[in-house]
This record gives sequence, C-alpha cells and structure tokens, in this order.
Amino acid sequence: MADLPLSRRSLLRSAALAGGLASLPGLLAACGGSTAPARRQQGSIDVLRVALPSSIGSLDAGKEAGIMNYVVGLLVQEALVGVGQDGSLQPSLAESWTRKDARTYVYKLRGGVTFSDGTPLTAQDAVASLNVHAKKGSTTAFAYAYANVDTIEATGPAEVTITLKSPDASFAWTPSPGTLMVTSEKFIEATGERIGTPEGKLLGTGPYKVAEFAPDSHVTLERHDAWWGGRAPFRQIKIDFIPEESTRLLAMRGDQVDVALNVPAEQIDQWQAIPDVQLKTAADRSLVTLAFNTSKKPWNDVHVRKAVAHAVDRAGIVRSVLRGHGKVATTIPDPAQWGGVLDQAEVTSLYASIPQYEFDLAKAKAELAQSATPGGFSDVLTYPSSGPQLGRAALTLAENLKGIGITLEVKEVPLEQWIADLGKHASGIYLGWYFATTGDPAEYVNQLLHGSATGANGTNIAEYDNAEVTRLLDDAKGGTDDAARGKLLGEALVKAAADVPYQPLWWGEAATAFGKAVTADGFGPYFFVGPWASKVAAR
Repeated sequence: MADLPLSRRSLLRSAALAGGLASLPGLLAACGGSTAPARRQQGSIDVLRVALPSSIGSLDAGKEAGIMNYVVGLLVQEALVGVGQDGSLQPSLAESWTRKDARTYVYKLRGGVTFSDGTPLTAQDAVASLNVHAKKGSTTAFAYAYANVDTIEATGPAEVTITLKSPDASFAWTPSPGTLMVTSEKFIEATGERIGTPEGKLLGTGPYKVAEFAPDSHVTLERHDAWWGGRAPFRQIKIDFIPEESTRLLAMRGDQVDVALNVPAEQIDQWQAIPDVQLKTAADRSLVTLAFNTSKKPWNDVHVRKAVAHAVDRAGIVRSVLRGHGKVATTIPDPAQWGGVLDQAEVTSLYASIPQYEFDLAKAKAELAQSATPGGFSDVLTYPSSGPQLGRAALTLAENLKGIGITLEVKEVPLEQWIADLGKHASGIYLGWYFATTGDPAEYVNQLLHGSATGANGTNIAEYDNAEVTRLLDDAKGGTDDAARGKLLGEALVKAAADVPYQPLWWGEAATAFGKAVTADGFGPYFFVGPWASKVAAR
C-alpha cells in the first residue's frame, strides 16, 4: 500500500483544522451556507441544513444520474413505485399494480395527488414522464431501462398500461425512483431542455419544491404542504455543496449543519467524538469497481486486464483506506442483493465459483509479459471529487503498477465531469461507483455486462460484448421462475469474470451524520431512495 502524497486537498485540510471554527463562517458562506438561519418554529426545527460532498450540475437525474442528484431530486419528485427498507417494491404514486401477462403491466394511480404547483396528477402526466425516456432516440440517463418498451398508454383517468416488446422479469423495478421521476406533461412541454437548470428547476408531487438552485453553491427547497404523504417535518431544507471533507466536519462541530452525507472512513472516529452527533452506518449495497475498456488498446488484451487485476490489493484497501467499513467485492452484486431470487446457501456456492484474481505482483508481472505490451504502458485514471476514498485506492494501485512497468496517473475531477466522461467510453480504464436503487440482483449486472449497453451513453462502460453472456442475461430477463433466473445470472457472472472486463474492488458502507438537533428512522441501504427527509425528525 503506497503512502498518499501531499496534495492541495491535504494542504487545505490542514489549514482548515489549524484555523479552527473561527474560519468556518467564511468557508460556509462561500458554499452558499448561512451562519444564522431561522432554526425553530413552534418547538420544532424550521430549517434542515444538509451538507453534500459535491456539487451537482443538474437537478434532473435523467441528465446527470449521480447519487447526489437523487438525494436532492427524490425530495421533489416521485416514481410510480417505491423501494422499501428491505429492498422490496412498495406503492408510491401507484397505489397498486398488476402484471396482466408476461409483457403487460398495469398501474392504478393514487387519488388526491397534486404537483407542487397545485395541479392534480393524471395518468397522462405519468405517460408523458415515462415517454421522456422511452421515446425513440431518447438520450436520457434512464433510456436504457425503457429500450424494451413497446407502448405506454393512459387506459383510464388513473390507470397506466405499459406493454413490453418481450418479457422482462426485471421490468417491475423500472418505474421506481432509480429510473423514473414523475413530473407533469404541461411542465415537460413548457420547460423542455431547461428542466433541472436554475431557471427550469423541477416540478414534482413530492414533499418539497425547489425554491432556488445554484449549481456551484446550494439548493433551497420549500415544503409542499399538500403532499399526499402528509405534512413534511421541515418548512425549508437548505442543501449546501461542501466538497472538502474537513470543512464538513468543522461545520458539524460548529452546529452549522444537521445532516452530512458521505462521512469518510478515516474520519469516522472524529465524527463519532462530536457530542450528541449520531453517526449512522449501514452496508449500502454499493459497488466500486475498476472497468477496463475492452475495445481500446492495450485494454483489449485480456493479459493486460488480468495483470492489473492481480495488482490490486483489495483486502489492503478495505483495511487501510476504508478502515474496515466495507467488504472486498468478489463480483458485481452484493451477496445481500439476491433476496427472493437465490437463498443464502445458493449465493455462497455461486460466489465460490466465480474466478478471482488475488493480489500477487509476481502473477501480475507474468500476465503482462504475455501481453502485446510486455514492457508496460501509461494511462490516466480519474475519480470524482466526492469520492476521496476512490482516489486513495487508485493511488495504491498506481504504486503497485509501477513495479510491473505500468504508469497510471491518478487525477481528481469534479463529480459532474466524471459522470459525463463515463458516458463517453473514451478512456481505457475507469473507476465505476454504483449505488443500488432496487432490490434486484440484475440491476448492476445488466447495466455493466449486457452487449446492448455498449456505445456512447451506454451503461456498459467496459464495452464488453460477449454473445454468450448477453444470451444468458436475456434468458434471465425472459424467465418467470426466480430460481432459474438466479442460476442464469450466476452463469453470466462466472463467464464474464473469466474475461475480466471489470475488477470489483469493494461493496460499500454508507456513513451519514445527524446533528444534535435531529435523528432519523430506518437508516439503511435504501434510505435516500425516496423522500428521505420525511424520516428525519427533531430530537
């Protein structure tokens, strides 16, 4: 494991700690914060102050599908179905749904739902929202999920019917928050490409509405008092973008924020030491993985991919970078993601059969010697500013690769740029960072391994196209028997692992801090996949 070099980020961190709380108001003001907001009204907190670890460029997750876009967007917009704390499908804007046959899903909309502009939700609004992604030529981040849709119709004032081209056992999850946020047909027509911008904002049926959005600074949300789910607990939510880790820590120490996301593993002890602050952690079923562009030299050489896979000390990264707050990933889906498809014994057996590339620099060097570039080569690996742990892991890999002749330049970039670059598929090596938005084990598997998901804006960032793997995934989609579907998914994982398009690194753990004035119920893998602020309350 390589030591981390002194960087501008670490210098800023040292300066912030040396400056203490006296420097905090100026730092927060630069991030759009307020040092003296109206805090209480009638004995409860009036304004909830939230610190996000990165800025976002668009409020529309369909344009910029980063986890922080969801954290904001799902306070404003909702989907037809939701995801429960256990990862199961739950009613949301649709109070019920049925699968009439292998290709047809019918959704009955909840009555009495209004958008924050006061207009009622109709079936036509849901159809228009779905068609944003399902229409021919759509380039939204969710378009891939609707590629198999044949028709979407309002079959009644409060009924939506979706017909697929072919059966897909995973489609039940598609109109959930991960790939659908409902808005009004009128808003889509009037706002168009400005949706998600500071001018266009968002319109939804959720507990909050957007009052102000400054992409490099903050988002201010106001309560939607007519929300069908009941009156939300806070009149206003002020969300500040504070990328610097230690600045967020100082903000919590100084009682400047109530909720801080993405607490770094190496700072957990410091956060836990703050009086009355609740630090909640939970395995979040996220995946961090290396992705190798199999269509680009030298990464199209399996020996190069195996060499790099052998040069990753996954256990060491989990131990020293994550401080044990995560698990070594041996494949794409977390073992906990298989509920209802395979039982625990079957999952254990499957994972034991998946090819692994243990940390062994001698094997790494031997694999590189068999490749078309035995003398090594150079490349660049970027990571998002909101994921410093990814950068630290990348630096340890780069240090290991030096020993076998590969020079890997590690660069931090803004989250928005990192997301955009992933969609271009132009680089040779990537870090992928994925968060589960459904309870379906096929969620990541189809996105990362299916041959149809290659190409610009595709989710298959490794450009991996193995006909047999794609066939197995298609067979799994078309099946209705869970056990058979699980077996097919497992076969696809085993076969793909032999080709090494990805080297999974770790399954993550979420750590969120709640300040001395608030608490939260039900913190877990899907806490932020929905109107999460409704589960936060004053202490």
